[in-house]
Amino acid sequence: RDYSNFNPREHFAPPTLAMLSILSQSVALNAPLRPTPVQRAVSPQMADISAFGDIWGIEAKEAVFNAWDPEKPRDYSNFNPFERNMDGAMSDENGCFPGESRGYKPPNRPDASWAIMQEEAKKMEEIKKSPKYGLSGKPGCYSLKWQENLGAPP
Repeated sequence: RDYSNFNPREHFAPPTLAMLSILSQSVALNAPLRPTPVQRAVSPQMADISAFGDIWGIEAKEAVFNAWDPEKPRDYSNFNPFERNMDGAMSDENGCFPGESRGYKPPNRPDASWAIMQEEAKKMEEIKKSPKYGLSGKPGCYSLKWQENLGAPP
């Protein structure tokens, strides 16, 4: 046979179309299925301490304490940061306690020295004068079941 005058374009589809056809079928069969978008519940918010450099120090705790409403249920942004759990531990900036609450995060702590601790002790004496300081039994106060109706911590 003499193939010297053979023109493949006359006998076959252009190779690019054939290859694209095979490639597109292959990609379609192997493409991962995307899950259907789900409407998510609004995630809970934690106390915003960014104004304090995200340091969980006396100033941030005082701001959270001043914003705390003991008549509203305790949550990740409405809690008494000076309250202690039954083990005597203090909470993080979410109101969670180490070894007890879901989502406890070791907070960024401020520098400490004898002089700083003496100044904090003076501030604590002023904070303790607040009628909110020693409250218990209110919806915003600590109890073992405070996270029962809350979602995951932020």
